[in-house]
Amino acid sequence: MDYDFTKKEPVFGRIIFALCLDHKRMRERIIIGETEEVRRLLERGAGEVYCDEVHPLGQMVIDFEADPDRLWNVSATQLCQSYEKIGLTDTTRWKATEQANAFLRNKYKSGAPVVRYAAMRMWNEYLTCYNINHGPQMFLDRVSLLCRPFHLYGEHRPWKEEAMQSLEKTLHAGESQIELWYPNPKRSLECVVAYSSFQPVLFYYLKRLEEWKLYFLKCKICGCYFVARSRRYELCSNKCRTVQATENKRQFDERAQKQYFEQLYEADYNYWYNRLRKVKKSKTADPELAAAVSGAFEAFRLEAIRRKNEVKNGKERIQYLTDFLDDEKKKLDKLMGGNSKSP
Repeated sequence: MDYDFTKKEPVFGRIIFALCLDHKRMRERIIIGETEEVRRLLERGAGEVYCDEVHPLGQMVIDFEADPDRLWNVSATQLCQSYEKIGLTDTTRWKATEQANAFLRNKYKSGAPVVRYAAMRMWNEYLTCYNINHGPQMFLDRVSLLCRPFHLYGEHRPWKEEAMQSLEKTLHAGESQIELWYPNPKRSLECVVAYSSFQPVLFYYLKRLEEWKLYFLKCKICGCYFVARSRRYELCSNKCRTVQATENKRQFDERAQKQYFEQLYEADYNYWYNRLRKVKKSKTADPELAAAVSGAFEAFRLEAIRRKNEVKNGKERIQYLTDFLDDEKKKLDKLMGGNSKSP
């Protein structure tokens, strides 16, 4: 069920934000809807709600809305201005709310449950408070309390110690109380309900994760945060595990290839070195032959290293090196009169 931002009459039932945490399955469930519909859904599995989504555990906290520029407050102020203009016609009134309404609709379409709930509540509170005495102040008080955490966490994530320390000094009334439901006696899962503020839900969430000894970690592949049972975890999902496995295989193949051409070079280097030593230490040593083999050996070594590095850097294929090594070995054997046996 979608919320209609073109409606000009409020939903008179209380729209709530309900959260269920499942430690065993490592997931969260978020339900948004009128109180009785949410109860019906939790108790009987059927109810007309605006949102019923299941995410990995910790996702609500990780994706929590950040509003360092207080854009939510700006929209609330824009809505409040239509209260203060005496004698507004309906056409003028709705035109004055167009910009704020567009902001709320765009936020609602972003998909994050927390943001969707805040957008619905702000528009519904605007409609509810319009014809009430002291309506403007009541509206601002309600939406400011609801959206205040968005600004508080503009620079830091909710689980960061610096964010919690700054918040503890500025708690407002209604930001430390929580409503717990146990909707189904056959299930041990509890449900926490938010209406006035998201702050108690965040406190509850972080406390539960602490009790369960779970940790917020950053994935080394995608850079996203996730909740894990141990600090040893480095990857957040099967997708990132697949990426890591592919990278590991690529590195293994590179090492294997590197090892292969290094072995080829070392084998031929030793082949040349042993023959040069044989020529020099032979009882019938030939100084001219030793000098020729020594010069050929130095030329071979320099060219072999150059070709090996080009293969290593991916500029040439391995065949570029092996063909050279084979040709040089034949030249050496020919230079030594066909004697290719090891000393």
